[in-house]
Amino acid sequence: MSLEAGNHVIDSLPDYVLDLLTDAEADHVAKHLLDCQSCQVEYTRMQAITDDLPLALPQTAPPGIVKHNLMTAIHAGKTEAETSLRPSFWQNLAGTFRQRLPAWSLALILVLALGNLLLWRQVNPSSSQSGTPMLIIPLVNTSDAPLASGTLIMDQHGHYGTLVVDQLPALDADHQYQVWLNRPGERLSAGLLTVNYEGYGSLELSAPHALLQYDSLGITLEPFGGSPGPTGDKILGADIPH
Repeated sequence: MSLEAGNHVIDSLPDYVLDLLTDAEADHVAKHLLDCQSCQVEYTRMQAITDDLPLALPQTAPPGIVKHNLMTAIHAGKTEAETSLRPSFWQNLAGTFRQRLPAWSLALILVLALGNLLLWRQVNPSSSQSGTPMLIIPLVNTSDAPLASGTLIMDQHGHYGTLVVDQLPALDADHQYQVWLNRPGERLSAGLLTVNYEGYGSLELSAPHALLQYDSLGITLEPFGGSPGPTGDKILGADIPH
């Protein structure tokens, strides 16, 4: 999306996040972000979406032709100069939607590109997660946050996990959300969760044991800085399958 007259910088943030702007356009957006707090918040939200979305889809085995085409391209010996002259996948895709659907550009580009990204991870031998399915566990809200939603994404062995939430009520400076992992006789704090003005936030969980060794996860409202144990009502929660 070019920065034409009358366009606000926020309209160019999707292309800025995906590095699709020209150098001059990107420099203009970067300078604007230094002084515009609302655009900074929106940029942070979009960047978080691009980081989390690839984890939210199950990996699938690619057709055999994908690896064949990839190896053919590698052995073709294309020079760096020749490759740099050809428009990238992102640039071609962005050009299709840039003028027609500017407000949806980020979502459309990400959704259509996710399949390509997952196929690449399958045929790339250097990808440590190649062939490893992810466990995706939806969280259930309570009456204290009826619009809230959340998802726990972790590897199949539960060695690491990321929590993504949306539409949690905004908090004042004296309170913070705290995430708990529960099992008989133990409630362990897995971290403090901060959300933006739209209630969106993410947290990489911290625990001494694999997440699959715990029975459930819950989010409570606590004083800023956290509590040694839950003191507020549960806002979101989920059972962890074993």
